Amino acid sequence: MYIRFITPWWQVRRGVHYGLFGPAYDCARDMDVPEVLRAALWEEIGWFNANLPVPRRGCFLVKSRKRWRSDGICWFVDDAREMIAHAFVMAWLLRECGVPVTKVATHRPGQILYRDDYQIVAKPEAATPTTWH
Repeated sequence: MYIRFITPWWQVRRGVHYGLFGPAYDCARDMDVPEVLRAALWEEIGWFNANLPVPRRGCFLVKSRKRWRSDGICWFVDDAREMIAHAFVMAWLLRECGVPVTKVATHRPGQILYRDDYQIVAKPEAATPTTWH
């Protein structure tokens, strides 16, 4: 099972909504967000920066119709419990900032482009949940 947190913040590309990190950085920098929430978001962002490997940019690329496209999206592997627990905290903080967040899970994330102990990057299939409902 693979787990992803998505927001209707904006679409990365047609049919794929953003995950937690873009909205978290935006809210953490937004001076209209209460300081206590911004500080808590920075704490979670810092934890992820220290503990979650960042896939190389090339891990997101797929060749399609003779062009390279950045079609990969990240999913937590279900046994990365500490990562997922911190993602739930970040989701809660974002909701407190007014950003809706939902958790989606799938056994079919698509073509796996990258894998580490905590996450995968996969090119989604038609059946992969990628948008806010």
